[in-house]
Amino acid sequence: MRLLENRFINKELWNRSVENSSFPTIFADYDILTLASPGWKALVLGEYEYVMPLPTKAKLGVKYVYTPFFMSQLGIFSKNEITPEVTMLFFNSIPYIYRQIDLLLAPGNYSDNSLINPIEMHTYQMRLNRPYVLLEQRFSENTKRNIKAAEKAGLTYTTQLSVGEVIGLFKNGRGKDKSIRYNKKDYRLLEEMAGCASKKGMLDIVGVRDDEGRLLAGALFLRDYQCIRFWFSGRDYRFPEKKAMFFLLNEYLKVNEKQDLLFDFNGSMNENVARFYKGFGGEQCSFPFVNLRRYSYLSPFIKMYKTIIKQEKS
Repeated sequence: MRLLENRFINKELWNRSVENSSFPTIFADYDILTLASPGWKALVLGEYEYVMPLPTKAKLGVKYVYTPFFMSQLGIFSKNEITPEVTMLFFNSIPYIYRQIDLLLAPGNYSDNSLINPIEMHTYQMRLNRPYVLLEQRFSENTKRNIKAAEKAGLTYTTQLSVGEVIGLFKNGRGKDKSIRYNKKDYRLLEEMAGCASKKGMLDIVGVRDDEGRLLAGALFLRDYQCIRFWFSGRDYRFPEKKAMFFLLNEYLKVNEKQDLLFDFNGSMNENVARFYKGFGGEQCSFPFVNLRRYSYLSPFIKMYKTIIKQEKS
């Protein structure tokens, strides 16, 4: 087992290990990791037989491993089985200087050890390997009504838009909510990550315009090896009656019918968002989240550290 800084990692062997793993994802791609966490490190077992990216940060002397914004499941990647013993070997190999570990893990990362005691997180998924008419049969009645309302509103599905336009919709809509604390640097990172994914042929940018040409909704979908991820989206909150996001997702599913891919809605633990995903036939699935604290409760730095982590998650 070796702990390597990313500059000492063999990029070709790293990406090959991720791509050949049971749960490959662009989020573990060398270039994407370097954008999201320039100082990332990794645990590498053998000749890249097992790899585990460790995005790291340090603030006020506190070092921690975390899941960067706009990233999904990370963890251990290998074409071999990832047993509970392998999972624990890797987590025990993370240097103790990292006092907190917050990682969303791929479904194949399991552990029956109480040391990491993962929290069960939810996402919603559906198979696309059937005609659209069969996908539609799984829609809820409420979703079907909203799609019909959108179709009567004179909307147009388009791929002629930019990542920046999708981000702009979010910033001017939900992004204004005080609970959303993305800053300019975060949005710039998202645009850079999207650009990298696009160069790799793994990004779809789609939108919906009304009959006056206004962009009402937009979304970024990642073609992530074995699945398509509903990665990021935004909509114009001034026109809720036009149901633009229902229209967008419905048209995207039409375009991608009959593909041997999993469609991952990429969340959510939010009840209202989960209802929207279930309405399109998404089935709830779980994956582990590790929230491991490695400090003494008597430490004078605990209060400061909790403040830092809270700011990072906000």
